[in-house]
Amino acid sequence: MFVLLLFVVSCKTKAIKQAIRPPDPQETVRPDWLAQKYDRVMNIEDRQVARLEGNYLLDLPLQFKRDSIAVFYLSAKIPIEFFKKSSEFYPELQEFILIVPDWKFYSEVSKMASKNGMCVEPETTNYYFYIRREEDNVKVDSVRLGGFENPVIDFAKPTVPENLLTVYWKESYGSVCCPRDPMWDIADQDSSFIRSFEERNKFKVTAGRYIQKQGKEGENSIYYTLPGLTTAQRLQFLLEKHAQWRLNSEAKKMPHSTKLFTPQLQEMITTGFNKHEEMP
Repeated sequence: MFVLLLFVVSCKTKAIKQAIRPPDPQETVRPDWLAQKYDRVMNIEDRQVARLEGNYLLDLPLQFKRDSIAVFYLSAKIPIEFFKKSSEFYPELQEFILIVPDWKFYSEVSKMASKNGMCVEPETTNYYFYIRREEDNVKVDSVRLGGFENPVIDFAKPTVPENLLTVYWKESYGSVCCPRDPMWDIADQDSSFIRSFEERNKFKVTAGRYIQKQGKEGENSIYYTLPGLTTAQRLQFLLEKHAQWRLNSEAKKMPHSTKLFTPQLQEMITTGFNKHEEMP
C-alpha cells in the first residue's frame, strides 16, 4: 500500500509539472558558455540588500579572480534588468554569470498543489544569464534549465583580506591646472554637504574616509568606507552623494535612472607618495 501511494503521488506530481511548465523557447541547445559545475558561487541574499525608492545596495564586498568568470546566484528579489544594464554592479567585471531561480514556475506549482490538496516538490528550475560588458554595450545570452540539466553549484563563503579597503563611494580629482579638472570648482561644496547630511540623518559618514595622492598637480582620490553603518544607511548616503555629483557634472544632461550599487575593494597603501591617509 505504501509503495502504491508513492506511485500515485509521483504520477500526479508529474502531471502538475507538465500542465504548469510548458516548453520554454529559452530551453534549447545547451550553450557552450554554460559549465557542468560551478565552484565558488556567490549567493546574493535579501539580508545583504537595502532598498530605497527603487534603488538597491548589495552590501557584499568581493575579491574576484582574474582567471575565472564570477558566478552569482540571485536569492534576493532584485529585478534582473539591473544586472543587465547597471554599471554600478561590480564595474570591474567584464563578464559574469547570473543564476536566477524560476520563481514564477515555483509559485504556479505551489498554487496547483494547494488547489489539489497535494504536497509537491517542483524540480529545480533556473535561468542562466551570461552577461558581457564590451565598451558601451552589454551582451546577454540566457537559457532556462530544469531538473538534472542544471549544473552542480557549490557556494562560496567570501572573505575580505585585511589589506583591502571596502569602498562604497570614490571621488577623483584631476589636475588643478593644465587643464583644470571641473571637479575642483565644486570641491568646496563637499564639506557643507557632509555637514548637512550628518545633521539631518544623525549618523556620521566621515569616519573611515581616506585620501590618496595620485599626481603632482593636485590629483587625488577620496574613498568613503562607511564603517559602523547599516546597509540602509549606506544606501541613503550613496543616493544623496550621487545626486550631488550628478547635479554638478555632465551627467545631469542624461536621463535619471535607478541604481544598483555594490562596494569595491581597494588595496590599502601605507607608505610612499600615494599612500592612503585617513581624513578628519
